[in-house]
Amino acid sequence: MKTNDDLLNLAGVCAYFGLSESTIRRKVRNSRKCIGNFPLPLFSSGCRVLFRKSDIESWRGEDAEVITYTPPLTLPTHQATPVKTNAQVLRELEALGVKLPD
Repeated sequence: MKTNDDLLNLAGVCAYFGLSESTIRRKVRNSRKCIGNFPLPLFSSGCRVLFRKSDIESWRGEDAEVITYTPPLTLPTHQATPVKTNAQVLRELEALGVKLPD
């Protein structure tokens, strides 16, 4: 008997591939017409569609879109603002003519 861990609903398949529901439904429809090779669902009734997780994980179709991220080789360096002491700030304010209340 299949457990919930062995099955994926339509939203789960969409999240797995990063595709919309309409795209997944179109791939299933094309597979039924022998146009594509997307795994067919185990159960389909109206809005409820369940796929075997192993079929989804092993599917690598010609039109499977793989999104990869390659981080930059070097991270941008930012100039750090130098830290000033209270005495330095007070001297700068006095030079500008700003008088602080006691």
